Amino acid sequence: MALTEKDYRRNFIVDSIDMAFFNLGMTFGSVLTLLPLFAKHLGAGNLEIGLIPAISNLGWAIPAILGAKYSEKYKKKLDLVLKVTLGERLPYFFLALISFFIASQSPKLALYLSLLMLGIATFSAGFLGPPWMTMISKVIRPEKRGTFFAFGSGFGAIIGIGGAALARYFLSKYPFPHNFGYSFLCASIALMISFAFLAMTKEEPNEDPGKDIPLREYLKGIKEVFIDKNFKSYIFSRIVNTFSMCFANFVTVFALNNFSVSDKVVADFTAILLASQGLSSFIYGPLGDKLGHKITLALGRLFVVIDLILLIFGNSVTCIYLSFILLGFINGAFAVGDFAIILDLAPNNKKELYIGVLNFISSPFSFAFPLLAGKIADLKGYIFLFSLLFIISIFSFIYFIIKVEDPRRNDKNLNYINNN
Repeated sequence: MALTEKDYRRNFIVDSIDMAFFNLGMTFGSVLTLLPLFAKHLGAGNLEIGLIPAISNLGWAIPAILGAKYSEKYKKKLDLVLKVTLGERLPYFFLALISFFIASQSPKLALYLSLLMLGIATFSAGFLGPPWMTMISKVIRPEKRGTFFAFGSGFGAIIGIGGAALARYFLSKYPFPHNFGYSFLCASIALMISFAFLAMTKEEPNEDPGKDIPLREYLKGIKEVFIDKNFKSYIFSRIVNTFSMCFANFVTVFALNNFSVSDKVVADFTAILLASQGLSSFIYGPLGDKLGHKITLALGRLFVVIDLILLIFGNSVTCIYLSFILLGFINGAFAVGDFAIILDLAPNNKKELYIGVLNFISSPFSFAFPLLAGKIADLKGYIFLFSLLFIISIFSFIYFIIKVEDPRRNDKNLNYINNN
């Protein structure tokens, strides 16, 4: 049975709340702030801290092609999503247990177990990327996708401010490592609330699901994606942007080393980042729905350039606060724009394949770049790293503007999108 207008409204609400609480959970286990700080207290060096975003990026990318393949045979993508999604949620409960019962007695063991839990969570998320995105393309109207991603990301960031405040309370009130344990426990609670709303989604089954072909044969279909010149340009632009964005993983440690900020101030950084991400997301979504999502992604790349200038030449902790405000603008742009433009770029019957290929091809770079950045920071220092990434960010911005065409500004593609 086809979805009614009531169903579309219901899906917009429940899936936005799902996304918001998922983002709240990620606040309590932030890859940019809390997890690097937790790792640092466990004795991690820059290389091991670099493993945090590397594992996160690799996990999101490598399993995507498998998720794309298995998703195609499901009439309802939601069925597959609900089967696998506990794998991306339960690890945060185990992170809490590691904090409470292992971290004090064996910091190194706790560090590597924590990296393992992060790997399980992100690999599960990576597998679910294509089926979840395809499900969203079915249950949210095309002309509302930008607004949907904006609401989910924005509302998640706004309530995440409260989460950051609670994390700040834990960090200042309780001794290490129990302070992090309470934060990870809150993450697992938020993620289970998210799960409950996800399960309320109403999805129309596909009439003709894809055939269950062997993986080797499925992988041969990747060449179909590379016939699409514009999508190839978009993939390359994503890879370059991944490198320029590596600075974000080291801002917290840079602040700790250069400005002697306290642990509880790190939670303030998280709150500032979330506030600016939330407020900017509510602008990016409607802007992209009206003018095309390329403009959102161009703004995100421009803010990367500006943020790096601030880090290179800034000489006070105020510059770190401003950096996190800009980082919120950046995260909001990419959280809204990248999700939305992928669904515009991918043909209706090839969405899983396009999304899977995008994540799969970018995976080696997503893994290697943060590790490379960490090594450069060890050898040459943070200012050298930020200066190098500044040059790359300028190239990233110019390449994206020139080479990637906005499908919504093309009349033929716009008709396709509106009929999709």
